[in-house]
Amino acid sequence: MKGLLLNTLLGLSLGRFGGVWMLSAFVPIVAVELAYGYFEYGLGFSAGLRRGVALLVCGELAFLLGVLMRPLPGET
Repeated sequence: MKGLLLNTLLGLSLGRFGGVWMLSAFVPIVAVELAYGYFEYGLGFSAGLRRGVALLVCGELAFLLGVLMRPLPGET
């Protein structure tokens, strides 16, 4: 649950203030979260794969929502 919240907040902030190349920041974060799940909870490969995909999708959707929150060029 903490990983989903982290990816959501990071995705919103990167989408609002960053560019599309900042999406590569999600890969090491998801890798660390999967390693934590493997060593702390003993997750198997399929559970880790499902968790990693869910974290990446959550972060990417939050990034798209952050892009929608950008002001239009004519606005101040």
